[in-house]
Amino acid sequence: MLRTHRRKSVLAAAALVATTMLLTACQGEASEDDGKSTGATASDSAAKGKSDDGATGTGGKAQSVSKGSKSGMVSGKWAGTVAYLAPGKYTVTDANGAEQAFFTAEDTDIEGAGRICGDADGQAATPCTEEELEAAAKQGFGATVDVKDGVAVSIIEDHTDSGNGMGEGERSGLFSGTLGYMAPGKYSLSRDGAERAFFTATDTVINGAGWICGDAQTVTPCTEEDLEAAAKKGSVAVAVQVEDGVAVTIDEEHN
Repeated sequence: MLRTHRRKSVLAAAALVATTMLLTACQGEASEDDGKSTGATASDSAAKGKSDDGATGTGGKAQSVSKGSKSGMVSGKWAGTVAYLAPGKYTVTDANGAEQAFFTAEDTDIEGAGRICGDADGQAATPCTEEELEAAAKQGFGATVDVKDGVAVSIIEDHTDSGNGMGEGERSGLFSGTLGYMAPGKYSLSRDGAERAFFTATDTVINGAGWICGDAQTVTPCTEEDLEAAAKKGSVAVAVQVEDGVAVTIDEEHN
């Protein structure tokens, strides 16, 4: 009996030790799994933060940049009505009502043709001052504005806005409006209900910005075929430098 009782005690003790070791092993695996889960969660959170913030890992959203601001790095050529916003800041609004803001600098080339300064009947544009630009912009005038990184490189008053209209008699100058097709090599330019015709030549420089050809990000040289197709579709705003009735350059306005 005593031997049997001892054997039972030994077996019970062995079973208890085995159970204790099994529980310890399970707890260790659970702790390890918890650690892995926590690490994975932290990694996912950091990745999400980096994605949301662009690179910082803070989880904040990147601040949007206005197209019309200096930090927006806006570049291109726009034709339309120039208006005053604040000292050194203006807008140009095209025939479709799209508005683009821009700044001026000390070296901005400002050329008038009767509204900013100068003589509407003169053959050459007249250099104008910032003060003259501001005064004219408060009234509004037509111009082509060449912008680089949000700052105007040049503001060239449109001859069509100088008071002579868009009649056939004015055969040279910088004109802006909506392009139209008339016949092979002959096009029209419409603005405010007035229309003028002009011709193209083999050496006419045609620059597109998404509608004539190319895309809105880069100025692209276009062909006469591209120009004709776009003119037939209509609604393409352009600025045209004309000499003796023939287009020297046709610059699509950025839309």
